[in-house]
Amino acid sequence: MVFRINAITVALFSVSAGFAFVPHPSQAAANSVNVPPNLRAGVFDERCYSDVPPATTTEYSRTTPVEVSADQLNATQNGKAIYQGGVQVNQGNKYFSSDYTELDQVSRQVMAHGNIFYRDGQVTLKSPDQLTTNLNTKESQIDNATYQLHGSPARGEAENIHLDNQKKELTLNKARFTTCPVGQESWWLSASEVNVNQEEVFGEAWNATLWLKSVPVFYTPYITFPVKDQRKSGLLYPTFTNSSSNGFDVSTPYYWNIAPNYDMTLTPRVMSNRGTMEQIEYRYMPEPEQSGTIYTEYMANDRKVSSDELNPRWLANIRHGSSFQNGDLRWNLDYTRVDANDYNYFNELHPPVGQIVDNQLLQSTTAGYYQKDWNLTTEVRDYQILLPNTPAPHQLLPQVSYNQYYTADKYSFSFNSEASNFGNNSEQYKAYTGQRLHAEPAVSVPLLQAPGYSLEAEGKLMATYYQQDIPDDMSSYYSNTLGLNNLASSVSRTLPEARVHGGMSFDRKTSYNDQPFTQTLEPEVQYLYIPYKNQNNIGLYDTTNMQSDYYNLFSDRRFAGLDRISDANRVSYGATTRLFDSENTERLRFTLGQSYDLVAPQVTLLPNDTKQTNSRSLLSVRADAHPTDDWYMHTGTEYNTQTKKVSSGNGAVEYQQQKYTTQLNYRFVSKENFVVDTSDNRRDISQAGAVVKLPVNRDWQLIGAHYRDTQTGQNIDNLLGARYDSCCWAVNFTFERHNAPDNTTLTAKPETSYGLQFEFKGLGSVGNGPKYNLNTRLLPYSRPFNLND
Repeated sequence: MVFRINAITVALFSVSAGFAFVPHPSQAAANSVNVPPNLRAGVFDERCYSDVPPATTTEYSRTTPVEVSADQLNATQNGKAIYQGGVQVNQGNKYFSSDYTELDQVSRQVMAHGNIFYRDGQVTLKSPDQLTTNLNTKESQIDNATYQLHGSPARGEAENIHLDNQKKELTLNKARFTTCPVGQESWWLSASEVNVNQEEVFGEAWNATLWLKSVPVFYTPYITFPVKDQRKSGLLYPTFTNSSSNGFDVSTPYYWNIAPNYDMTLTPRVMSNRGTMEQIEYRYMPEPEQSGTIYTEYMANDRKVSSDELNPRWLANIRHGSSFQNGDLRWNLDYTRVDANDYNYFNELHPPVGQIVDNQLLQSTTAGYYQKDWNLTTEVRDYQILLPNTPAPHQLLPQVSYNQYYTADKYSFSFNSEASNFGNNSEQYKAYTGQRLHAEPAVSVPLLQAPGYSLEAEGKLMATYYQQDIPDDMSSYYSNTLGLNNLASSVSRTLPEARVHGGMSFDRKTSYNDQPFTQTLEPEVQYLYIPYKNQNNIGLYDTTNMQSDYYNLFSDRRFAGLDRISDANRVSYGATTRLFDSENTERLRFTLGQSYDLVAPQVTLLPNDTKQTNSRSLLSVRADAHPTDDWYMHTGTEYNTQTKKVSSGNGAVEYQQQKYTTQLNYRFVSKENFVVDTSDNRRDISQAGAVVKLPVNRDWQLIGAHYRDTQTGQNIDNLLGARYDSCCWAVNFTFERHNAPDNTTLTAKPETSYGLQFEFKGLGSVGNGPKYNLNTRLLPYSRPFNLND
């Protein structure tokens, strides 16, 4: 028999409302979503959870018709409706069934028992016992229930579940929770009582115990867990590592949710070989357009530091960004500093912040006003050198730049200018300082412009003025070692530039192994002229050599920076060919290029540098290939046609298929191709590496990385890792041995570190160590392939 009634469905909907918030303890503050990322649908292995119902939107409204069927319906004189035998209720995608359901029309009490089953788009609920609910008070209770979340392996059971849908409170007594498949319960989380208030950010659990099989391994009398997309103060999971340098290293962070737009993390860190450190991270966002982070570390006494001058050890890092007037006006700050003589802070303590480039810590603040056709910016920049007896780079105090652009149908115009004040606070190396004014107007005219070919001419005027302060006691490092002994107090330099660049593009249809392809041929040529002017009377403030590659062949600069503008009477030529398959996936790219100097350039970076005698530049060759969906290949070489030697080169071959990855790579840089290095004991850089991620079987996976210096025969970095990944838990082990640099002695010593990490899926992880991925401490895994998919 089929009946239509709304009361029973209303009652059942009340019962199910709370089950969207089944407890799942996780990071008390770090999680910004109410369901942990590793608990979401699609993250868990489908081999274990193919029977988990998918999550769907609940299709329910007050007007949705309700269909009730039962073997028998009885109506009593006291206002009760009794459904018996195969009771089934359908409304939208909601479904309920039981052996017996009774509705008291007077008290509005509903009672059901026997094979209770409920399912909607979010949860499945079962009970062999009984369910009671009151439609007036909207309170419900179900005994001996099991639940399964949809779209998630999270499931559990409770001896008693009480729901007050009016107050939106859910209480589970003697509850259990796991993400393991049925019959494979490797772990359970049990609690004597669990309370969830849907109006609150966090739920609560008392007498919570973590069980591995039948063995209790962790107990806490009280825990909280997130039920909303909000944060709450509390302890985060501790992390630990072990290394030969620091010993056993434990961090126990505490998160303080000060306000929705302010928070702080305080982390005591204990290293058995060194001592105790305090780490503080403060984040703020007073307005959506303004945000920043202040991070500090402080260590009162490092037992491994022999010199008292380095104690205490500390680090300060500030990052801030602001924008005003709809983003037209912007201000940014990036500041990182350690103690003046603490050269090995980053090598030994590995802070999570700060950018180091060539052993330099950056301190910079920039501000600018940006419009469509022009911008005005300013920057103040300083550096901290993390090497002893090394001169500091010049500071910007400040630099102001103005740039303007205009594009018309028959020409385009640009104007770049700057005013820079260079200082230097090096106490050991007395340095020159100066001011620089530079203006650079340019006009570009397209001579030919059509599909398949183009020809463009550009004219530019580069006018620069220097006012330099050369102290009488300037360090011999600048005058003798670098050869800057003819600096002038004021210098004016005006240089014109003329450049013509043309390119063509051809394509043709071809085939290989009966597969259609499109091949392109894209030749290009450029002529560049800049007259010679002696610039040895100008100091080096922010200028260095540029690495040579194919794209630099068509640049108008040999040096990065304005302190040296090289003369040029050069023709550059090159070509690129590409191969595309029928789906327009680029399968091959090959470039070849070189330049020819009609007159050899005379400007050098340093006065004592040897002038170029080879009329031809390095021959640049680059090739990228993606022959199949699994294989990637890359090679790039700069070849000196005069000495018949390779100046620099790199290559990589990678195979990827599902969870399997392997890569062989190599890089070489000759000492003659170093940007700036005045030491006499330089060696070529010649390094080979290999990385692999190997799934052994369904549960086991291995990773490894090995990098070796082929010149010295020394290992640079070695990493081994293993992961056991079952349906609902995993364990990672990593071992790494790398050459840890010592900036004080300019040497490296081997350091060993290892970590063990347990992960209970849907619950969190315990322990930490070297990250379980292909990145090593010194050389991160990268994919140097430049193809368009």
